[in-house]
Amino acid sequence: MRQQFPARLSRRSFLVCAAVLAAGCATYRPSGRIRIAAGDPGGLYLAFATVLADRLRAGYPDLTVDVLPTEGTVENLARLRSGQAEFGLALADVAERDRKVGAPSFAPHAVARVYENYLQVIVRDADGVRRFEHLQEMPVSIGPPGSGAAATSEVLIEAAGLHRRVDTKRLRLRDGLAQLRDGGVQAVVWSGGVPTPAVAELDSALPLRMLDLGGLAAPMSRIAGYPYVMRRVPGGEYVPQGIRSLGVPDLLLCRGGLATDVVAAVVDVIATQASHLVPPHVRGLQYLDTPSMIQTGRIPLHPDAIRTYRDLHG
Repeated sequence: MRQQFPARLSRRSFLVCAAVLAAGCATYRPSGRIRIAAGDPGGLYLAFATVLADRLRAGYPDLTVDVLPTEGTVENLARLRSGQAEFGLALADVAERDRKVGAPSFAPHAVARVYENYLQVIVRDADGVRRFEHLQEMPVSIGPPGSGAAATSEVLIEAAGLHRRVDTKRLRLRDGLAQLRDGGVQAVVWSGGVPTPAVAELDSALPLRMLDLGGLAAPMSRIAGYPYVMRRVPGGEYVPQGIRSLGVPDLLLCRGGLATDVVAAVVDVIATQASHLVPPHVRGLQYLDTPSMIQTGRIPLHPDAIRTYRDLHG
């Protein structure tokens, strides 16, 4: 779903800003240390954060950039609120819920919308499970407590009428996949890009299948109060052709109080080096162009990000 541009900055201004950024006219001199709260090994968040960090180090040698492996969205939001990270990746639906219930003074702001995440339910192809509802009374890994997958999985389970009717296991991605391989769980729920490297790795040894979830978009939206969008998932590896899933944007967020040149440097790298920020295994929808980057829904852009775009516009 396309969101409206912030009232304080017109679409035309953003398009002009994009041209200025692409021309490489902006110069920033950030220094110090920043930490990017990323995600689980084998997932898109950690891969994207690593590539972004490499580009920031190359472009801004006085900036020290650390990438922090985490359980995912929920942990990243907590780190941003507590000051344990300067930037972090998060699912938009979980970030919006966090903003509603958390202290407003510590709420993270958006820097950019970067990717479309796909909610994935992965099963062994040989098991014959073809619908999420078929997992009733079965053990299912939904991700660790600090992950966005676990938070969204709870909505998915309720929407499918399986509340308290599946045996949920809160395992990290690679642990859940190991249990899937060995028969300890019947499915792994994961939210990420396709193909997810760790899932594709197991699929090469043990054929897997991603289930179609398109019919659950409407009931999930009613339950969560978030506009989940049904998306066609690019086929290949463990994704059958024509499969539908739920699309949720990934947002790059930052905490308040950051220096303007630090925020500006991150925006500059994302806007001017988009083609270098896509991990090679990822297919699907990216939002790494300026008009799409700033469409962050109910999570407002950081004031210094807006100021930077205005400065670039002149």
